[in-house]
Amino acid sequence: MRPKLLRLVYAFEFLIALVAIFTAWSEIGGQAALDLMHWGWKFGLSLALAGAIVAYTAAVVSEESIWSLRSARWLTAIIIVTVVMGGVTYYYVLQEEASEFDDSGTISAYRSAAILPLDS
Repeated sequence: MRPKLLRLVYAFEFLIALVAIFTAWSEIGGQAALDLMHWGWKFGLSLALAGAIVAYTAAVVSEESIWSLRSARWLTAIIIVTVVMGGVTYYYVLQEEASEFDDSGTISAYRSAAILPLDS
Protein backbone atom coordinates (compact mmCIF):
# COMPACT_ATOMS: atom_id res chain seq x y z
CA MET A 1 0.00 0.00 0.00
CA ARG A 2 1.24 3.52 -0.69
CA PRO A 3 2.48 5.46 2.38
CA LYS A 4 0.04 8.36 1.87
CA LEU A 5 -2.93 6.00 1.78
CA LEU A 6 -1.57 4.06 4.75
CA ARG A 7 -1.36 7.26 6.83
CA LEU A 8 -4.98 8.03 5.97
CA VAL A 9 -6.03 4.54 7.05
CA TYR A 10 -4.14 4.96 10.34
CA ALA A 11 -5.87 8.31 10.95
CA PHE A 12 -9.28 6.70 10.45
CA GLU A 13 -8.28 3.80 12.68
CA PHE A 14 -7.32 6.29 15.40
CA LEU A 15 -10.70 8.02 15.23
CA ILE A 16 -12.61 4.75 15.20
CA ALA A 17 -10.52 3.51 18.14
CA LEU A 18 -11.42 6.64 20.14
CA VAL A 19 -15.14 6.06 19.60
CA ALA A 20 -14.80 2.38 20.48
CA ILE A 21 -12.77 3.15 23.61
CA PHE A 22 -15.25 5.68 24.97
CA THR A 23 -18.21 3.39 24.22
CA ALA A 24 -16.61 0.31 25.76
CA TRP A 25 -15.31 2.23 28.77
CA SER A 26 -18.75 3.58 29.64
CA GLU A 27 -20.34 0.16 29.20
CA ILE A 28 -17.72 -1.80 31.14
CA GLY A 29 -16.79 0.71 33.83
CA GLY A 30 -20.19 2.31 34.19
CA GLN A 31 -21.25 5.77 33.13
CA ALA A 32 -21.64 6.97 36.74
CA ALA A 33 -17.95 6.34 37.44
CA LEU A 34 -16.97 8.14 34.26
CA ASP A 35 -19.15 11.10 35.22
CA LEU A 36 -17.21 11.45 38.48
CA MET A 37 -13.84 11.01 36.79
CA HIS A 38 -11.70 14.05 35.99
CA TRP A 39 -11.68 14.80 32.27
CA GLY A 40 -7.90 14.61 32.14
CA TRP A 41 -7.89 10.91 33.00
CA LYS A 42 -10.46 10.13 30.32
CA PHE A 43 -8.74 12.28 27.70
CA GLY A 44 -5.18 11.15 28.37
CA LEU A 45 -5.84 7.45 28.76
CA SER A 46 -8.12 7.33 25.72
CA LEU A 47 -5.56 9.09 23.53
CA ALA A 48 -2.79 6.84 24.86
CA LEU A 49 -4.76 3.68 24.16
CA ALA A 50 -5.88 4.77 20.69
CA GLY A 51 -2.30 5.77 19.85
CA ALA A 52 -0.95 2.46 21.10
CA ILE A 53 -3.52 0.57 19.05
CA VAL A 54 -2.54 2.43 15.88
CA ALA A 55 1.16 1.95 16.62
CA TYR A 56 0.57 -1.78 17.19
CA THR A 57 -1.23 -2.01 13.86
CA ALA A 58 1.61 -0.16 12.14
CA ALA A 59 4.14 -2.52 13.72
CA VAL A 60 2.22 -5.58 12.55
CA VAL A 61 1.78 -4.22 9.03
CA SER A 62 5.43 -3.20 8.61
CA GLU A 63 6.94 -6.55 9.62
CA GLU A 64 6.83 -9.88 7.84
CA SER A 65 5.87 -11.75 11.00
CA ILE A 66 3.02 -10.78 13.28
CA TRP A 67 5.20 -11.31 16.35
CA SER A 68 8.17 -9.02 16.42
CA LEU A 69 9.89 -7.10 19.19
CA ARG A 70 8.22 -3.87 18.04
CA SER A 71 4.71 -5.34 17.97
CA ALA A 72 5.26 -7.03 21.35
CA ARG A 73 6.23 -3.68 22.88
CA TRP A 74 3.11 -1.98 21.57
CA LEU A 75 0.93 -4.87 22.72
CA THR A 76 2.51 -4.51 26.17
CA ALA A 77 1.74 -0.79 26.08
CA ILE A 78 -1.89 -1.54 25.20
CA ILE A 79 -2.16 -3.95 28.14
CA ILE A 80 -0.54 -1.49 30.56
CA VAL A 81 -2.80 1.40 29.53
CA THR A 82 -5.86 -0.87 29.79
CA VAL A 83 -4.84 -1.96 33.31
CA VAL A 84 -4.34 1.69 34.33
CA MET A 85 -7.78 2.53 32.91
CA GLY A 86 -9.26 -0.28 34.97
CA GLY A 87 -7.50 0.91 38.12
CA VAL A 88 -8.64 4.51 37.70
CA THR A 89 -12.19 3.38 36.95
CA TYR A 90 -12.18 1.13 40.02
CA TYR A 91 -11.05 4.05 42.18
CA TYR A 92 -13.93 6.19 40.93
CA VAL A 93 -16.41 3.34 41.40
CA LEU A 94 -15.32 3.21 45.04
CA GLN A 95 -15.72 6.99 45.28
CA GLU A 96 -19.22 6.67 43.84
CA GLU A 97 -20.16 4.08 46.43
CA ALA A 98 -18.65 6.18 49.23
CA SER A 99 -20.59 9.26 48.14
CA GLU A 100 -23.80 7.26 47.92
CA PHE A 101 -24.31 7.59 51.67
CA ASP A 102 -23.63 10.82 53.51
CA ASP A 103 -22.50 11.12 57.16
CA SER A 104 -25.93 10.46 58.68
CA GLY A 105 -26.28 7.14 56.85
CA THR A 106 -28.99 8.29 54.47
CA ILE A 107 -28.77 8.30 50.72
CA SER A 108 -27.40 11.59 49.43
CA ALA A 109 -29.49 13.92 47.29
CA TYR A 110 -27.40 13.28 44.19
CA ARG A 111 -27.91 9.54 44.33
CA SER A 112 -31.57 9.67 45.46
CA ALA A 113 -32.49 11.85 42.49
CA ALA A 114 -31.10 9.18 40.20
CA ILE A 115 -32.94 6.37 42.02
CA LEU A 116 -36.40 7.87 42.46
CA PRO A 117 -38.82 7.53 39.55
CA LEU A 118 -40.29 10.69 38.07
CA ASP A 119 -43.88 9.39 38.10
CA SER A 120 -44.35 9.33 41.87
